[in-house]
Amino acid sequence: MRRAAYRALWAFAFAITAVSVWGFWHALASLSPTLQQAAAVQQQLNRLESALVRMERCLLGLAHADSRKVRYVGYDPARLFADLRHAHHEADAAVHEILTALSSVHDLAFQQRLIRLELKWAQTRARLGEYEVSGKPEQINLPTLRTFSFRGQGALGEAIEEFKRAYREQVEHALQASLHALWSYAVGLGTGFLLIVGLMWHRWARPARRLRHLLSQLDSQSADAAPHGDEWEVVCQHLAFQARRLREVEIFMRDLAMGRTPEPIQPTDASDALARSSAWLMKRFEELRSERREAV
Repeated sequence: MRRAAYRALWAFAFAITAVSVWGFWHALASLSPTLQQAAAVQQQLNRLESALVRMERCLLGLAHADSRKVRYVGYDPARLFADLRHAHHEADAAVHEILTALSSVHDLAFQQRLIRLELKWAQTRARLGEYEVSGKPEQINLPTLRTFSFRGQGALGEAIEEFKRAYREQVEHALQASLHALWSYAVGLGTGFLLIVGLMWHRWARPARRLRHLLSQLDSQSADAAPHGDEWEVVCQHLAFQARRLREVEIFMRDLAMGRTPEPIQPTDASDALARSSAWLMKRFEELRSERREAV
């Protein structure tokens, strides 16, 4: 059960890490198109507002083209008319680009602002259409002159401002959602990474420290430091046994070197080669001692 839980923790750690990495990369990838779309829409809005200002200036110039003072400073009706048509086409293209870029947004309030912008621009375009089709810059009528004045100017300007506020809110919501997703996946990634590090420490570092402590002690009591209940317990017990046997061999060889008759090493089982070797060595030592005595 313990081993199964340990393996389940490993699987959970790798799963949450993999999901977090994929989610973080996906959220990061979705953030870039949002910023690119926002920059493109803002560029088209600037283009639209600039074109509207140019159109208004052209209409003001055409309205006073017959004045001597206006002609004296160089107002050319044909050039103003051409600039008006060029600015009209540029504004129409900007509105078309905005509508195309944001047609996939399903927010109802935002779509209302988008439709209102399209409607007000259609009204402005209709007021200018008849005058542009005539091709006569000097024959400008009153509805055309009032395109960007009174109600017309306020309605189109308000529609643009409302659209800009609504789109700004949409971009902020999208960025907040992306940043929240990035933060959530970052937390998940950190959790999975810390869990993997903890499991690795528990699997290798902690037993290694126990083994190091065991090797530093080299006595039978070091077996108490073994992590019980896993495969490291067998390793620690084996090392403690080998340390104890090494201590017995050391005592045996020290007594033998000092001329004392040591006790043979006690066997741990019937096939203990170390005990047999110590008994054989003691037997050989006694034989050599007896031969020496006989020679004397």
